[in-house]
This record gives sequence, C-alpha cells and structure tokens, in this order.
Amino acid sequence: MNKTTTETERQSDVLRALLLERRATLQREIDRLIAQHRDQHGHFQDSSVLDLEDMSLRDATAAQQIALLEARTRQRIQLDEALRRLDEGTYGVCEDCEEPISAGRLRALPFARRCVACQEQFEVFERIVQREDREEA
Repeated sequence: MNKTTTETERQSDVLRALLLERRATLQREIDRLIAQHRDQHGHFQDSSVLDLEDMSLRDATAAQQIALLEARTRQRIQLDEALRRLDEGTYGVCEDCEEPISAGRLRALPFARRCVACQEQFEVFERIVQREDREEA
C-alpha cells in the first residue's frame, strides 16, 4: 500500500517536531552548562587565594563541564544534520547502503545516519584507523 502525500507530510511534520523538541532540550542543557561554568568560574575568581585543593577541584569541575558541553554540542549538531536530511528527503535512509534505517533505531537515535550493520562496520573501520594512528605516533 502506498502512502499518500498527506500521510508522508504528516509523518515528516511529526519527525520534525520530535527532532526540534530534542534539539531545544539539548540547547537548554547547553545553556545551563555554560551558565553553571560561568558561575563556578566566577566563584573561584572571587576567592582571594586558592589553595592546591581548590585549584584541583576547579580544574576537575571545569574539565568535566567542558566534556559534557562538547558532547551535548555534538548531539545538537547531529540533530541539525538530521533536520537537514529531513528537508532533503534523505532522513531515515542509511548513507552507506541506502537502505531504510529501522524505526526502533531512529527512535533511540533520531540523528542516526547509518543502519545498525553499516554503523558497526564504520566503528570497526574507525578503531582500525585509530590503532594505526597510535602505532605511527
């Protein structure tokens, strides 16, 4: 049974709303992390003298916040790319084998670019490249 244009547009609208909702949630978290980092950095700056323990805590907290901020920013960028693919009509299609990505995978990872099999192959390839890079260094 073929889907009508209206059904396809409705599904696209639902997907877009889901992606935009997840993106907005991520953006709020990014904004919160930035504000939190700014507040904590200001707190440590206001302290007249930092001892070694304070400096260690400041550095560890900052590193943790920055790592989390980077992860959330990468996810937001992936959602932006998913929205672009939705606009182009390629959302939900594996960029390697061009087969449909399962609905379950897209529910779990709405920004998935590959089907499970192709993603596994991609990760194996990445590990090989990383291992070779480490061996060359």
